Amino acid sequence: MRQVYFLRFCFAVVFVFLACFTACSPATKEVVEEAYPDGSPRLVRVYGEKNGARVLLQERQYYQNKQIRMEGSFKEDERDGKWVYYFENGNIWSEGSFREGKSDGKRITYYENGNKRYEGKYSNGNRVGVWKFYDEEGKLVKEEDYQEGTPSSTEESINP
Repeated sequence: MRQVYFLRFCFAVVFVFLACFTACSPATKEVVEEAYPDGSPRLVRVYGEKNGARVLLQERQYYQNKQIRMEGSFKEDERDGKWVYYFENGNIWSEGSFREGKSDGKRITYYENGNKRYEGKYSNGNRVGVWKFYDEEGKLVKEEDYQEGTPSSTEESINP
C-alpha cells in the first residue's frame, strides 16, 4: 500500500513540475507570412519572445505543390544552426550550418537524383579544407583545397 502512495506522490510531483515548466517557458507562435493564391503557405515563420520583444526563431518556405522548399533556425535575427533546402520532388538539395549569419561547418549539396554534387566545410563564411566535387552519377571528379576561402591547390580531375 505504501508503494501505491509513493507512486502517486511521484506522479503528482512530476505533473506539477511539468505544468510549471511548460507554463514558464516562452510561448512560440507560428505565422503564415506569405501564401499562394490557393491559400497554402509559401513562407511560415515561428516567433518567440525574449525580454518582451518578438524574436524570429525559425523559418520554412514551401513550393506551390505544398512540398517544403527550405527550413532553418535563427538566433538574434541571423541564420544559426542547421538549414536544409529541398528540390520540388522532396529530395534534399543542400544542407549545412550557420553561425551568427555565416556559413559554418559541413556543407553538402546534392543533385536532384540524390547523388552528392559537392561537399566541404565552411569556417566563418569561408570555404576551408578539401572540397570534393562529383558528377551526376556520384563519381568523384575534382578536389580543391581551400585556405580562407581561396583554393590553394586544385586537382582538376581524379583518375579512376
